Amino acid sequence: MRIAIVSDDQQPAREELSHVAALRRVFLEEICAVESADVVISTSHRAAGTVTAAMNVPHVCYVTDVDDTIPIAENDRLQRFDAQFATQSPATLTATEVERFAALKITHYLAGNAAAAARLRQEIGQPVKVIYPAVDTHFFRPQKQRRSNHFLVIADPADTHALELAVEATRQTGRGLVVGVESSAPLSPLSPQDRHVEFVDITDPAELYDQLCRCQALLCLRTSSFDTNVIRAQACGTPVLVPAGGCLAELILDAEQPGPGTGLLIDELTPAGVASAMLELERRPHKCSAALASAQAQTFSHPRFELEIRNYLDAVLAAWLTHVPDTAIGDEQRRAA
Repeated sequence: MRIAIVSDDQQPAREELSHVAALRRVFLEEICAVESADVVISTSHRAAGTVTAAMNVPHVCYVTDVDDTIPIAENDRLQRFDAQFATQSPATLTATEVERFAALKITHYLAGNAAAAARLRQEIGQPVKVIYPAVDTHFFRPQKQRRSNHFLVIADPADTHALELAVEATRQTGRGLVVGVESSAPLSPLSPQDRHVEFVDITDPAELYDQLCRCQALLCLRTSSFDTNVIRAQACGTPVLVPAGGCLAELILDAEQPGPGTGLLIDELTPAGVASAMLELERRPHKCSAALASAQAQTFSHPRFELEIRNYLDAVLAAWLTHVPDTAIGDEQRRAA
């Protein structure tokens, strides 16, 4: 099976780059140009929009960002979606909107998390399969060392609000905060009252590993995108605090449920809400199991990902070959409009 992998080369998100790397690792010997592919995989709608070659093969858009939805008018939804391709009544779309949808040449959707799948289901009106991306955790293993009482947050220059939440929550609780940054990441200076905050360069994976093993817990306060550091922290046996709802909550086992877990859900994404979750973790640290966290991280392994993505694409191609559409997605609607 020949595979073309199309990514956003202009403005790729950090997670998209890691997902592209995982796909290329799986299909290393089978990657080819779009024009000669049996299956095309795009890693975002922006990437899908760069596919300009005429083709009569399946085009799978692998969406991993919950905010990456079909770029058509909000009130226009796909009316029918089958195993091969999606169609919509021409009466519900203008000619311009049909062109925008048809130009993507997408025949199948695949989601990297349940939250993204739910958003896509709203767009196309049918279930969307979920295959969690692979995360390389080979370097990250639990250590037998005493943890500090400080918390760790990985800075994201595109989401300064998450850092502000972590700074304020640790200030309220009187806990230390280590901010992991990449050397090139521009961040706003902190105020003099934020002396409990320390910045550490984690460009070197060994430094990131050390920080994950030393902290009391990782604070991951983003609300949308898949975050590989949530998986890496669990691989180290480190508890993770994430917002309730959204795709990050899918990545951990909630310690508030019966039995042990791997982290806690933050019900209210405010400084007080984050502080409450931090103190709850300190009150009942036994609820988070390092062994369970390490096992949870392994469910995102490359062998698991390779098995699932190959089985899925084999099924897509087999179904396609038994019923090849005469026209690309949207062609009939375009003519009718």
